[in-house]
Amino acid sequence: MTTRVSFVGILVRDIEEAQRVYTELLGVKPWDLGVMEMPGVKAVMFQLGGCAIELLQPTVGPDAPVGGDLARRLEKYGEGVCRLGLWVDNLDEEIVRLKQQGFPIVDTGDYGKIGEEMGARMAFIHPKATHGVLVELDEEK
Repeated sequence: MTTRVSFVGILVRDIEEAQRVYTELLGVKPWDLGVMEMPGVKAVMFQLGGCAIELLQPTVGPDAPVGGDLARRLEKYGEGVCRLGLWVDNLDEEIVRLKQQGFPIVDTGDYGKIGEEMGARMAFIHPKATHGVLVELDEEK
């Protein structure tokens, strides 16, 4: 069962500029991790109440195996909301339930520094099934 929103992900062209804008807009500083360099993407996270705001900038071209999906999306649609994170009680049960309803689960696992920081296991629903938004299911460890 989904319990609450974990984060909203926003795709940007310039992570430093977006970080400045959202720091001013939200009136809070990003997580102490600063700009995180991950394969194919840079990310900055802000905590706002019980929900995080994640800024994402692709660092690779559209043909790259990791991060290329974000680069293609940015090229095609421009900046904007691209991801929605949801906390779930039991990830394995939620995956089974969603697959039974026809939702395509495209990836599962633990994801390095982000997963460690969040203390979560994750799975993803393909954006074609959710009106263009990549939905991330997070289960606290």
